[in-house]
Formats: sequence, structure tokens, C-alpha cells
Amino acid sequence: MYKRFLLLSSIIILFLAGCSSKQYYSPKNISSSSSSLLSSSEIVNFNRDGATLKNGTVLTRRGVPKLNLKNGYRFINRTKNGILIANGDGLCKILKNQKSKSIKFSKALLAGTIIGDKLIYLLRDNSFGIYDLSKNSIIFNNKGEKVYSIDARVTNPLKVDKLVVVPLLNGKITILDLKTQKIVKEIFVSTESSLNNIIFLRRFKNSLIVATPHKLISVSNKGRKEFVEEISEVALDSKNIFVFSKDGKVSKLDESLTVQDEKKFRFAHFSVSTIYKDRVCMLDKQGYLIVSNKNFTKHKVYEFPEVDGYSFVSGGKIYYNGNKINLNSLNY
Repeated sequence: MYKRFLLLSSIIILFLAGCSSKQYYSPKNISSSSSSLLSSSEIVNFNRDGATLKNGTVLTRRGVPKLNLKNGYRFINRTKNGILIANGDGLCKILKNQKSKSIKFSKALLAGTIIGDKLIYLLRDNSFGIYDLSKNSIIFNNKGEKVYSIDARVTNPLKVDKLVVVPLLNGKITILDLKTQKIVKEIFVSTESSLNNIIFLRRFKNSLIVATPHKLISVSNKGRKEFVEEISEVALDSKNIFVFSKDGKVSKLDESLTVQDEKKFRFAHFSVSTIYKDRVCMLDKQGYLIVSNKNFTKHKVYEFPEVDGYSFVSGGKIYYNGNKINLNSLNY
């Protein structure tokens, strides 16, 4: 009994020591904010391209469309061919010109892009394929390895010239030829066992930039480059790639993934980060909003309420915890 007591006591002491040793970002100077926190509804679901609020409002990276979702539907993607929404039971809808087209999949739709009369899709079981909207049927289907956990920042398939890049949940991208309906190439970004889905996929200059939470790669006709880091967020401007790490570091890279500038905000844990105009904006989970220039030589810190839940950047505003921060009046 005494040995059991000692063992239990040791476990409790170690647990408390671990909790007390956790360190947080502590800025020396905090600037007053002229930006207001406006009441909004909390985010219940989000991906790389949009977020769905509890009240049914939808946020996209560009702004707030006139759309209100009900019955468990969430925003997936928006293209010139329509708005794609889905629920957790495999049902999805394409909304265009006040018309709606419904599709039923075997599993929940996590990502999708409409290209012409084709829907390129990714389902929760890591199966992916091409759905012909004119024939109302799947014309190509394949399946990646089974996964048990994913990062919420799922990204949508990307059209690149005559091909489409499909981001999978197991750290791999698959490149499809829409005309032949065949796989042209497969590329592994990282091979971690969990939380290894593709969270960023963009065309940048002459390269394809792809990231999981564990690695970022650049693929071009010059070959493959890698930047290994535990990644919180990735953002682009017209000249550079910005990688925000889970240890509070932000790195500015060129197309070849060579570091141009770097800055570490000690113990910061970024909830969301973005490039807005000439500014780099990083929201720490404690509610400290760091606004820096792009060379990281100047920055200011503004204090807002702690982040408890999802956060998303839309149209120059940060949404989280039912609140909204306007970035226009914040500077470095």
C-alpha cells in the first residue's frame, strides 16, 4: 500500500511539474489597440479556403459571401463554377445561380474543386476521384492509406494547367490528368504516422508549394526542395513564402526555400497567421497579436482575449471565439 502511495504521489508531482514548467510568450511592451473586437458567432468548422460559423455564416479568405448554411452543412470551396458545401453523412451540394445540385458519397466530403463539369473530390476515408456532373456518376476513384487523425486545415484540389493536384490525408499529393483520368505522378511530402495531411497547396511563381504539419516542399522543373519544420501556418505574398513554426519562429523563404529572414518570438504558439498588405500578423493563443514588417526588424504587440477554439482570417479580419479583429488599423 505504501509503495502504491509513493507511486501515485510521484505521478502527481511529475504531472504538476510538467504543468508548471510550460512556458508562454511574454512580450515586454504591449501597444494599445484602436481596433475593436466585434461580436460574432464562433467557428464550428474550417479548412484552408473557408470557415463555417455556428450561426450558419460562411467566411472565405476574401470575405463573407451571402450564404447561410443549415442542417449541419459546412463550407468546402468556392470557384467560378459554384459553391461546394457538405455535411458529415456524405451529402454535398453545389450552389450556383440560386440552383442546387445534390450528390451522395459513401463517406463525408472533406475537400473538393469543381473544374468544368467535373468535381475532383477527397473523402474522409482518404478516397479520392472524379465525379462527372453531367453524367451524375463517379468516373474515377482511388484510395490512399487509411488515416486515424487529421489536421483541420484540409486543403482543396488545385488545377495546374491541364492537370489537377489532389492533396491526400497521408502526407501525399496525387497528380491527375483530367482528360485521360489517370494518375500522372504521386509525391510524398512527409511520412509521419499522424496529423500528416496536406495543409497547404499553392502555385507560387514556377513552383508548387506543398506542406504538411511536419514539412514544406517546393516542386518545379528544377527538382524538389525541402524545408523541415513543425509547421503552424504557411502564407505567401508575391515574392516570398512565410512559414510559421510551432515553436514561435517565423521564416521568410524564397522560391528555392532558402531562408531570407527569420525571427523567433520565444514561447509563442500561433493560433493563426497571415500576410496582410505590408504586414506579417501572428496571433498567439494567449491573445497577443504580433504585427511585424516583412523583414522582422520592427514589430508591435497588441493584446486581445485568449484564443479558445478555431480561428480564421477573412478579408483583413481575424475571427475567433465569436470575436473579430480588424487588421486595418494595426501596424508595426
